[in-house]
Amino acid sequence: MHDARHLYLFTLEVVPLTVGATYNPLPSHLTLMSRFWSGYSPEALIDLVKPLFERTKPIELLFGQPANIGPKHTAVHLIEHRDEIRHLHNQLCRLLDNIAVEYTNPQFVGNGHKPHVSRRDGDGFAPGRKQIAKVVYLIEVEIRGDEHLRFVHAKFDLQA
Repeated sequence: MHDARHLYLFTLEVVPLTVGATYNPLPSHLTLMSRFWSGYSPEALIDLVKPLFERTKPIELLFGQPANIGPKHTAVHLIEHRDEIRHLHNQLCRLLDNIAVEYTNPQFVGNGHKPHVSRRDGDGFAPGRKQIAKVVYLIEVEIRGDEHLRFVHAKFDLQA
């Protein structure tokens, strides 16, 4: 179950991703849980979180104003921080804390989680737009020099 450390994140779908594909960068997405290190294999992590996502309903995303956030001043669309997002993030956080993951940016976990969608050229997301997020992805990041390759390991359908 435990092997070399892996760097993971979880995202809510804004633009569909393909399981088994590698992206650099990811298309538009909402980071549900920012990057964390774990000794869990992808399969073990999938087994851990699957019951949580199986009992979670799709989540409505309400796009807010454009902004620049974080140390890199990333261009984003803010997302209204609704109870459903907060609740799912906090439940996922508890599961990950129980297996002693190491968050790369703990200031963005728990009360520091700020739902947003990174802006991409031509994404067309305007303030007031509503979209239903029906999928969560497990993504592993492999750092190769300046490249951060993101491999999609799993897709979880929200349908409770």
